[in-house]
Amino acid sequence: MTCQYAVTFEFPTRPPQTHRGTVRAGQPHTCASRAMQSAKRALKPVGWSSVVCVLQDRADDAPASTD
Repeated sequence: MTCQYAVTFEFPTRPPQTHRGTVRAGQPHTCASRAMQSAKRALKPVGWSSVVCVLQDRADDAPASTD
């Protein structure tokens, strides 16, 4: 499956930082894990107090059957 995602890191005294992208994996929890890893690499957040990961627009990669 392919999922678009948005990961937001929230801080006690600074504005939140958001990273968006697309990941592919076989299971939703793997998509979430890959989204978090990508956001950490891109933003390098320090001192965050909470994080929100949203998977959006799930698309199954298997072609539709035309039986």
